[in-house]
Amino acid sequence: MRIATAVVNWNTPDIPDVIPWIPYGEALDHMVEAGYDATEWGPSMPTDADELGQALESRGLDLVGAFVGLGFRDADLLEPEIERALEIARFLTANGGAVLIAAEAGDDRRRGEAGHVDASRGLSDDQWGNLARGLEMLARRIEPLGMILAFHNHVGTYVETPAETARLLDETDPELVGWCLDIGHLAFGGGDAMDLLPRYAKRVNHVHAKDVDGAILERARSEGWSFGTALEHYIFPPLGMGVARIPEVVRALLDIGYDGWWVIEQDTAPDPTATAAANRRYLEGLLGIGSR
Repeated sequence: MRIATAVVNWNTPDIPDVIPWIPYGEALDHMVEAGYDATEWGPSMPTDADELGQALESRGLDLVGAFVGLGFRDADLLEPEIERALEIARFLTANGGAVLIAAEAGDDRRRGEAGHVDASRGLSDDQWGNLARGLEMLARRIEPLGMILAFHNHVGTYVETPAETARLLDETDPELVGWCLDIGHLAFGGGDAMDLLPRYAKRVNHVHAKDVDGAILERARSEGWSFGTALEHYIFPPLGMGVARIPEVVRALLDIGYDGWWVIEQDTAPDPTATAAANRRYLEGLLGIGSR
């Protein structure tokens, strides 16, 4: 059981025009400053495996894995999307990454409806079948690489709400497709992890720990904000300062023996490095583990 961070805390691709990316080396230095020794890969980091390895090793950082949005809902995209994901998986394994965090790709309409989706315009039965089949095919393809597949519930996609998350888990083979429980995204999408964990806790093989500001969430819903607008308003607050019931979720996962990664994401914060450090200390306290 280890805590990691993600470069999205400093460089978020969702609103690059609002919060410009900083050089990746600076972001990695901030991770170390905030007390982390592991990170997920993100698109602002090197795409050359040797360059990435040198950058991580020089700072004492391990690589966890990476997030990828996949268009599996379209049957015609299954094979090309699997090949794209496999290329990413091979790149990650070159530096020890072992978790491929897969999400449904979403689209502009869904990103515009983040937190207030029109459920009647969700995936068709055929699209659900395509998505499930694609994930299972991908899981089988990455297993020989020593990687696991963790499906990420994500606002702005077609697996956002608690009902959509439950359907995804029900339609996929639990031996192949795990659940990357993003606590904050589930709350943003109208859910509560504590409602799903009694049934699906054993599916969790990766965790993204983030909280949700209840007041900002209400504004986002009432004013019809997009995901990007919500990020601009810092919808994800420091851990323990929102409505996502972080302590209860942590306890529930520990109670069933979860021993995988806890990746702390906040996406946007006025002072990302200080916030990342505070989030690490908070989660260490809940987990009962010592700081670095």
